[in-house]
Order: sequence, then structure tokens, then C-alpha cells
Amino acid sequence: MPDATTRLPAAADTPLQDFSTCHAGFVAILQASLGLPEMLAAAARSRTCAADMLKMFRNSVLAHHDDEERDLFPAVLRIAQPGEEAERARAMVTQLVREHREIAQVWKQLEPTVQAVANGYLPQLDVALLNELVARFNEHVRSEEVEFLPFAQRVLARQAGDLANLGMALHQRHEAQEILAT
Repeated sequence: MPDATTRLPAAADTPLQDFSTCHAGFVAILQASLGLPEMLAAAARSRTCAADMLKMFRNSVLAHHDDEERDLFPAVLRIAQPGEEAERARAMVTQLVREHREIAQVWKQLEPTVQAVANGYLPQLDVALLNELVARFNEHVRSEEVEFLPFAQRVLARQAGDLANLGMALHQRHEAQEILAT
């Protein structure tokens, strides 16, 4: 006959196993919690990045595109020599304005989610849309830097007065915006 003091009944094993399973779960969660400082830092970086992105688009990018369309593009179109140069200027300006609109449209779709991140929420981020915005913007900047701005420099260099007027118009508009902001 088995010794009752050395062996617990089989039914008694289950509650003890439940305690042990709970302990393992507690330890795993607490171990994972050691990563909280890093996760909090990443969350803070995401809020800062989103806030910077909002500020950049709202205060700079869209205004920059407006400056180009109101001052730079018309000056280049006005001074470009009739024929091939004027046709090239029109084609580039048409393409750049189209890109401005496309970038603005993608941003408009992404902005509410970026605002939510800046506010500390964790919304579902449309990664494809974010990638599209970055790709379109980078391609736009590359096109302006490599093609349009060197072309514009050559065209505008013919009439220093127009280049000076362009600089003055930009300066006055931004100075007025800074005064109104304070």
C-alpha cells in the first residue's frame, strides 16, 4: 500500500501546476517590462517626428511650393527665350506644379494620422502612403535640384533685376509671416 504522506493525489497536482504556470507568465511579463524605457523613448521619438512633420508641411513645405508658383516659376517663364527654352520652361513648370498638387494630396490623406501620432495616439499608419509621400517628395526635390534650379539660374541670370526682385519678394513675404507669427 502506498504511503499517503509521500504522494499527493493526482487531482491536487493541477492547482500547483496552475500556480507555477502563473509564475512563469508573471516573470515573462516583468522581463518584457524591462524594455519599457526603450519603448517609451521610441514612442517619444515618434511623437516628436510626427510633430516636426506637421510643422514642416504646415509652415514650410506648402508655403515653399506657393513661393515657387507665385514668384519663381512665373519669373522663369517670363524671361525664358521664345522657342525651345520657353517650351522646356513650360514643361518643367507644368510637371513641378503637378508634383506639388500630388504631394499635397498625399499629405492631406496622411496628415490626420500624423496628427494622431503627434498627440500621443497609436493609430494604424498607412505605411504605403507614407512611403509614397517620401518617394514623391524626394523625386520632386531631385528634379528641382538637378534640372530646374540650374536651368532657372541660367535663365534668370540674364536679368539680374528679376532675380533681385524674386529675392526681395520672398524676403518680404517671409518677413511679414514672421512678424505676424510673433
